Amino acid sequence: MANIFNQILLYEKPLFSWYKVSTPLENEINLPAESCFAYILEGDAQDLTKSGFLATKGTVILSLCGKTVGRSFSIIKTGNLISAIVVHFNREVLQKVFDGEKPKFWKELDHPLKKDTFQEDATALVKAYFLSIAKFFDHKNALSEEILAVKLKEIILLLLQSEEPSNLNLIMRRLFSDKIFSFREVIDSNLYEPLDLQRLAAMTNNSMASFKRKFNKLYDSTPAKYITQKKLEKARSILAFTQNSIKEICYDCGFTNTSSFSRMFKNQYGCSPTGFRKNLSE
Repeated sequence: MANIFNQILLYEKPLFSWYKVSTPLENEINLPAESCFAYILEGDAQDLTKSGFLATKGTVILSLCGKTVGRSFSIIKTGNLISAIVVHFNREVLQKVFDGEKPKFWKELDHPLKKDTFQEDATALVKAYFLSIAKFFDHKNALSEEILAVKLKEIILLLLQSEEPSNLNLIMRRLFSDKIFSFREVIDSNLYEPLDLQRLAAMTNNSMASFKRKFNKLYDSTPAKYITQKKLEKARSILAFTQNSIKEICYDCGFTNTSSFSRMFKNQYGCSPTGFRKNLSE
């Protein structure tokens, strides 16, 4: 089928986009850079990213960066239909809709985010919301700015009411936050997440080159070397003082697979995680 793209604007900015595409794509889906919330109406669990997101029907993806979501849809190698409606959270539009005030249910963040993109099954209320938005595309001429502003407020308040401290709730709170966390605070909060230097650079508002320079100056080490070292130190401590499985420890410390975790642990400490625990028991 031919790829279909449709859009609804508010204050001359994209508010809702509807993509119906057949994968693999010849060109990247270029979503605006601002935060967005995507609902997948059709998808067969195609692999979206190396982080494990899937184009699965009935799921939602919330991200602080729309380009991340756009790239995710664009790299799918398997051929099939994907249909998704996206809500765009443009800062200027949000300021105008909420008249410069913070929305109800919003609270300031205490710590930097550990996840800036998150996927989960859509709740019944979120599904109902997006199905109502789908009908808007058939009646664009009947839509006023007032109606669209109400619908934007609706999804924001719905997500801010979600269980605390859920990832959806935290990402929505970040969207309205004026708080600036230090470079060290962001790094220390994300030490035990899967290593993604591009994501960390974006979260510290740096280019990759600037991020590496600042990191080296602050920690006297490269990002990969320092963060891996901290992960391994945590893993060694957990191995020594708990009976958690090697697989559990691997993922708890931010490694993405047990083979690479075991290899790096052995390179650092001279024995495998299993061997380390056995030596302690003896």
